[in-house]
Amino acid sequence: MTITTKFSLDAPLDVVWRFLLDIPKIAHCVPGAQLLEVIDERTYAGKIGVKLGPIDVGYRGRIQIQEIDEAAHTVKATAEGAEVRGRGGATANVTSAMFTEDGKTVVTLDTELSVSGIVAQFGRSGIIQQVSQHLANRFAECVQQELKTAATPG
Repeated sequence: MTITTKFSLDAPLDVVWRFLLDIPKIAHCVPGAQLLEVIDERTYAGKIGVKLGPIDVGYRGRIQIQEIDEAAHTVKATAEGAEVRGRGGATANVTSAMFTEDGKTVVTLDTELSVSGIVAQFGRSGIIQQVSQHLANRFAECVQQELKTAATPG
């Protein structure tokens, strides 16, 4: 399934670009996520918990940045994880793009997601898209606050 999420940040493109590429700095902004290990400069291990309708599901896995295009402000990454409880899993290929619009930096995430296990039944209901946008909005709120804090002297 394809999931598209979008959010905007009130900061210049070059500042947002540099900030979002610093995975250890922003990992805590991903709702329910915890960075467990920096494997190398492009590979990270972690875990995430998500509530999908009536169920809570947790995954443990890794994300790897495949490609960074500085000129186009795009990043391609792959993620894979296994359910902490249960036999399901998830894989995702994510393309992130940033651009300036109306004085703000807009971030889009196009995700090709494949899930198995109990979570797979929620893909047809559209709940995964709704939850993904909600999580993206919460992430954006955290990043916006971090950017404001970083810009404040002292």
